[in-house]
Amino acid sequence: MALAAVVARTSQNGMEYLVRETGRAEWALSAQAAARFQTFRDATRAAMRLPSAMKAYALPAES
Repeated sequence: MALAAVVARTSQNGMEYLVRETGRAEWALSAQAAARFQTFRDATRAAMRLPSAMKAYALPAES
């Protein structure tokens, strides 16, 4: 069963969510603006492709 997932990281402003990963990563403070991935695997893959200074991880998306 596939679960929707998002990519998130912590920052000084709290949680930030990946909005777009093409070219330059863009982050938002709202989970509703986050890019949704079909599976946890896809979200984890996107998080691992980011530079190490942008350490991020996959989280289940809220419905």
